[in-house]
Order: sequence, then structure tokens, then C-alpha cells
Amino acid sequence: MFRVGWWLACLALMAAGGWGIGQLATAAHKPGTPPPLPAQVLALPSGGLAQPPTGPGALTRSVPRKIIIPKIGLRAWIEQIGLRPDGAIATPSYERANHASWYKLGPTPGEAGAAVIIGHVDTKKSVGVFYYLTRLRPGDEVEVEREDRTTAVFTIEMMESFPKAAFPADRVYAGGSTPELRLITCGGRYNAKTHSYSDNIVVFARLTGVRRPPPPQV
Repeated sequence: MFRVGWWLACLALMAAGGWGIGQLATAAHKPGTPPPLPAQVLALPSGGLAQPPTGPGALTRSVPRKIIIPKIGLRAWIEQIGLRPDGAIATPSYERANHASWYKLGPTPGEAGAAVIIGHVDTKKSVGVFYYLTRLRPGDEVEVEREDRTTAVFTIEMMESFPKAAFPADRVYAGGSTPELRLITCGGRYNAKTHSYSDNIVVFARLTGVRRPPPPQV
């Protein structure tokens, strides 16, 4: 089991550095102004996603390389993070806040269980990779390109906001035989003195498709 105190500081804005990716802004940015979450819980209607009779099963392990979210025009590299010496998960790089980070000691996206990808919401000077995450809605898709050249396609089922002081680790990280994905960033109230947010935004998604490269021509 790993400790979850790593995001109680959740990507706190302790470093500067501007950057741009896709449609994300590169102009001077005022921290603490990400798009709001319209409701505490955004979820699919009762019953959730219809699972096709021949839907994709769990994939074998393969490191994720890129994350693509068409709804918000996001295409970003994925880095890897592990544990700090104190047992907490490492904080993603502030210098590369336009990159997402996958927790490498957990499942890879597409494997059975809940794969976790986190990203900054902003820095002192610019927006972060998951700045527009709260614009997503249940039914939107998240694509993850993997090292084995497959693309795991996830469909969002729910988005929730949790106070950092009461982060439901067991619920967020729980996963069984179903391949699932969690996207996590900061949200809620911004404290200018501590350069931190009060909440975590968590997107819950499930594997609904797999794209494989065409076979080589002979």
C-alpha cells in the first residue's frame, strides 16, 4: 500500500515556469482561477455505461506515453512518478507542468485495476495540463497511447470533488478486474498564502475501446 499524503499538498504551486500546449494559454496567468466544477458530482444516469457483450478485456502491461482528450483539445506527454523516500508519491515536475504523470507502481492504463494519471491545474505563471479537466462530462472519451502502440480508450463515468483533508483513497484507487482510469488534479478554493487548493478533482473512467496498429504489409 502506498501513502496518499502526496496530494494533500496536491501539486501546490511552489515553482514558476510558463509553457504552452495545444489551446492552453501562455499569457500571464493568475493562480487560483481554473474553470469551476459546476456540481459536486457529475455522473452518468443510473446504470452507467452499457458494456458491449464483446467489449475490450484487460490489456497486458505497457507504459503510457501520451494522453489525448479530444473534448478539451488536449494532447500531452505522460511522464512516470514513483515514491519519495518517505513513502509518499512523488510530486510531478513543475517545470514540465504541461505533461501528465502516471503512477508507475500501479496498473498501466488498460490493465485490470485503476490506473492513476495526475497533472497540475496551474502554476504561478501559466495553466497546467489538467486546467480544463472540469469542462469534461460523463460520456466524453480519454485516449491513452501506450508503448506497445495500442491506444486505450476510456469513457468518463463520473467526476467528483473531494476535500483534500477527506480524500477517499480506498474508493479512488480501488480496482478489480475491470480496467479503469483516474485523472486527478487540484480544485476548490485557492489559498494564496500556501499556494495550494482545498480540493482534489477526480475523473472516473472505464475502458471502452482499444485501437491497435494495422498489421505490417508484406
